[in-house]
Amino acid sequence: MYISLNKPFNPGKIFRGYFLPLIFLLNPVSAFLEGGGSCTVSFEGIYTAPIDEETDGHIRFYKDGVVLVSTSVKDIKDVKTWFHKENEDRVLRGKYKLRKCNIRFSVSGETGEQIYSGQVSGDELILTIENVKNKARTTRVYKLIPI
Repeated sequence: MYISLNKPFNPGKIFRGYFLPLIFLLNPVSAFLEGGGSCTVSFEGIYTAPIDEETDGHIRFYKDGVVLVSTSVKDIKDVKTWFHKENEDRVLRGKYKLRKCNIRFSVSGETGEQIYSGQVSGDELILTIENVKNKARTTRVYKLIPI
């Protein structure tokens, strides 16, 4: 099939045979983007993202809407021993809101305040983090580590 430069372009002629299959092909993708995929957070693990060569960021969710955030050296086995509600004075704490695949929460504690917003995608969180004090922003991908 070719397009003639001497006649007006008619996209309907080119895509007529392909349009319907294309709709069915894209429909599962749009369903996923609108919340048809796995858009829940896990309460049975810690989400972890690398910050630098020595430090990871951690997020933990609870069924009652509480979220904890902290950083530590890269030793998830050690993190599992102290990163829970009973030690909330050592971490940033807040409440999360999940709507379809969108998640948002702000956390605060002795070391400051941060606002998190982004997407839940299976066992990953893609989050933009804003420091409330200096307005610095970064984006990180957190992966679930089951506990």
